[in-house]
Amino acid sequence: MIPHHTQAQRASEQARRLADTFIGRLTQSGYTATVGAPVNYGHKVSLAHPSLPHTLHAVLYVGKDKTSFVKEGKNWPDGLYDVLLQEFHTLQLPHPMPLVAPITQAAGSTVAYVDGSYCEQDHNAHIGWAFEIWREGQSIDGQAGSISHPDALSLRNVAGECHAVEQVLEWCRAHDCTDIEIRFDYTGLAHWANGTWRTNAVRTQRYRERVASSGVRITWTKIQAHNGEYGNARVDFFARHAATNHVFFPELPLSILPPRLRQSQVTPAPGQ
Repeated sequence: MIPHHTQAQRASEQARRLADTFIGRLTQSGYTATVGAPVNYGHKVSLAHPSLPHTLHAVLYVGKDKTSFVKEGKNWPDGLYDVLLQEFHTLQLPHPMPLVAPITQAAGSTVAYVDGSYCEQDHNAHIGWAFEIWREGQSIDGQAGSISHPDALSLRNVAGECHAVEQVLEWCRAHDCTDIEIRFDYTGLAHWANGTWRTNAVRTQRYRERVASSGVRITWTKIQAHNGEYGNARVDFFARHAATNHVFFPELPLSILPPRLRQSQVTPAPGQ
């Protein structure tokens, strides 16, 4: 495990952002790419393509003066690595988005942030999920964990987001909360719950049923992923950590957060 709050961890987080950018570029070329486990000063990625007989693996490293794209294994087709390396060198290391604070919410309201993550490591896949509850601009509760059920793995991080919503509803039941605002970044969460999208998978069918039978009045608020919003950034971190390390946190361990995400009390917006 990479020590927290070290140069190696900061480089790994930069490599993760670079991997997300690179994956977006490869997706446009027909590749299916996923982010794997963090390593010292880097992050693993896996690549697949209809023309390839097997999945390829590589590591993105972030050094003091340059970034590197290093292939793993000997099963890379001739010439492909050079093509992808040239594409990689056209990227610029993205800078972290500034955090948007404070977390605004109406006085007396309850807000839940939810997120999910997907990680492949050593040929095993895990899905992370996390939620955090806020009242009066203060974090009051939350959990994170990982799942690896076969019916969930096909949905990747979306399954984690569904599971996070279900855990929020369990929290509402245990705390007699009948109204909640759920802030999310995957639009399907609200569409499946409201019936505007068809639930074709077993996992999404179960999700819709659990939301409908919960008895909780939900206000769905769509936010943009990775745009620096404070609450979203925190659950994103916990979901990725849970997926990568295959752990369950009955309480969110704030000590593992980067320093810029550790503040758990912010003032609600004036007049709200």
